[in-house]
Amino acid sequence: MDDNKNKPTAIADAVNSLLSELPIETKHQIRNSSEDGLINFHFGLGMGIRNEFGLWEKESKLFENCKESSGDPNIDPDTASEIIIKALWERLQEYLPPKLVGIN
Repeated sequence: MDDNKNKPTAIADAVNSLLSELPIETKHQIRNSSEDGLINFHFGLGMGIRNEFGLWEKESKLFENCKESSGDPNIDPDTASEIIIKALWERLQEYLPPKLVGIN
């Protein structure tokens, strides 16, 4: 079975996947965090993103998309997961708190 088949290939896809899978409490924590506070998600959520989305894999299209987005071809998987978490945070800022409940 091709494990890469279900992995996101772009940052927007990763954010959509996270929005559909994360518990509402986690979405609230991320949304209510300051941008500087996103570092607090590095080990838990960030590690999950790095591992589940295959950011450590040599042929990761998502990792390549993160490099392109950052403008730095030398980023590492840690930085790539930070880019994804920030994109998730930015998307969550678009929702008013009551609407967060409806995010699937």
